[in-house]
Amino acid sequence: MSEGIWKYAFISVLPVLVLALYPQISFWATQGPEWNRSYFVSNYDEVAYSAYVNALINGEPRKNDPFLGLRDSPETPQPETLYSIQFIPAYAIALPASLLGLSASTAFILLIGFTAVFSALALFWLIWEVTEDNLLAAVGAIVVLCFGTAAAFQGELRYLLEGRLLADFFPYLRRYQPGFTFPVFFVFCVFVRRATRSDSQRRLIGYSVASGCVFAVLVYSYFYLWTAAAAWLVCFAIFVFVSNKAEWKKIATFSVIVGAIGVTALIPYFYLLSLRSRNLDSIQLLTHTRMPRFDSPSMIIGTIVAAAIIIAVWRGAASLTDRRIPLLLSCALAPVILFNQQIVTGRSLQPVHYELFIANYLVLIAAILLLSILLAKGEPANGTTAFRRGLLYLGIAAVGWGFFEAYGSTLRNTVVAEIRDASVPAVRYLSPVSGTSPGETVVLATNFVTADFIPSIAPVRSLWNAHTSSAGGVDAIENKRLFYVYLYYSGISEKDLSEAFKAHSFEVTAAMFGSERALPLLGTNSNAISPQEIQTEVSKYAGFTRIFDKQAAGNPSLDYIIVPADAEPNFTNLDRWYSRDSGQTFSLFKVYKLEPKPPL
Repeated sequence: MSEGIWKYAFISVLPVLVLALYPQISFWATQGPEWNRSYFVSNYDEVAYSAYVNALINGEPRKNDPFLGLRDSPETPQPETLYSIQFIPAYAIALPASLLGLSASTAFILLIGFTAVFSALALFWLIWEVTEDNLLAAVGAIVVLCFGTAAAFQGELRYLLEGRLLADFFPYLRRYQPGFTFPVFFVFCVFVRRATRSDSQRRLIGYSVASGCVFAVLVYSYFYLWTAAAAWLVCFAIFVFVSNKAEWKKIATFSVIVGAIGVTALIPYFYLLSLRSRNLDSIQLLTHTRMPRFDSPSMIIGTIVAAAIIIAVWRGAASLTDRRIPLLLSCALAPVILFNQQIVTGRSLQPVHYELFIANYLVLIAAILLLSILLAKGEPANGTTAFRRGLLYLGIAAVGWGFFEAYGSTLRNTVVAEIRDASVPAVRYLSPVSGTSPGETVVLATNFVTADFIPSIAPVRSLWNAHTSSAGGVDAIENKRLFYVYLYYSGISEKDLSEAFKAHSFEVTAAMFGSERALPLLGTNSNAISPQEIQTEVSKYAGFTRIFDKQAAGNPSLDYIIVPADAEPNFTNLDRWYSRDSGQTFSLFKVYKLEPKPPL
């Protein structure tokens, strides 16, 4: 490696780390001594992952449903879930946390720093590997990570142009999917490249085995990363062969080794997948289609980059033998496979996750390599002064945009973070009486934020929250029934429900119509929700409240209710079936112990 490389690696890490920690640091500063040690949530699904990690920290088995309080046992075997199959990141977080006595929140605060540091280092390593240019690698890592959200047409860019967004902040930091193994993807790319450029049989076999093992880690970490790795690998192998056909034996040896390890990893993976809950396919919005897609921002950017380098090669401005081109083209064109594999497989599973978590970063790597080929004169390490000055300006611009992303996301999420943090003492109060099973104590929190955060703090069950069905423990019908019970006990009237629909409450709309219709970008072929459908659902809820009886009240039976201390709900429905004690107040919330009333 070139002299001073660690200095440049540090340059790439420092701004990325500061930006990653900005929301949490800002939250600490505003909360001061009132902070209850919750982690700052920037992505809606992070609380689902922290709930599963919390269950593992508390000693629950791999197959557990923290949202329903279900655990695997010989008496009550549980199906596989996407949490239990993609178990490597969860255990890699939970085991050290358990040994060190850390909460899930603390583990997630540390995790975001870990992800930022190692993602910057992995990208620095990959770009340096093909350019041997310290400055380009440092700036490139910053550019890829800071502009990734914009490349997916999300975050502040989309918010500025359309006033709406699906994801903000930096998607690669979502804990723990894809955060924990996001840098591993780029380590895989380095190992693959080193294998195909090995100058000895020993190095070829060594890096091929390493590549296969890293791929196996990705398989049991995150679906969208291992499938993206497979698509990228196919592209890379093709372009390496095209650029140097004399190396076909090396490519064949590499392909056999990696393929053998990959198949060995995938056989038990697909076996576990066959044992999944049958509710998961609808919950995960698996759709059957063979329609191609051309509207992906990442695919458009990648196609433009690939076309530019192909034109440059055709005109003689670049050479096909340039060591950067196979990586450039594979990163630029892998999204074409990712967003159109359904043409062959007939199945599409929320392709927006490719857009947010990997394709956008791949095409930015390709763009950085394109700049290094077209704008640097001579060897990459000896680029012109103007080019290197331009790199510095580009890096500064990336950090500036990154701060804009971090600041905007923090501003939008702070109020919810304050509610979540204020909930912690009330939920922790329930922990000592939870018993040996996480499902024994059932809690109703009348605000969605607290309800969703309960399993991340204590081994108790929420009556219902926005992620109740995410592990496949209930189907859409049962999830809606639980939501009806939740609304009923929370004192929500027909009018209140109608107002929630008018306010476009995601939780209400998703519970009633499914997340794919509440947020059409998650799936495909989702029809807009009509006023007539909304009125029908309101009427169904009204009918449910009219026939609510003792059997419904005991399925499940409530133990506690958490309400806003200064804005308690209408308890008429709850008091019909339960007796409340005088209550305990914790910050913004009040906790009532409930006892079922005896039959009349």
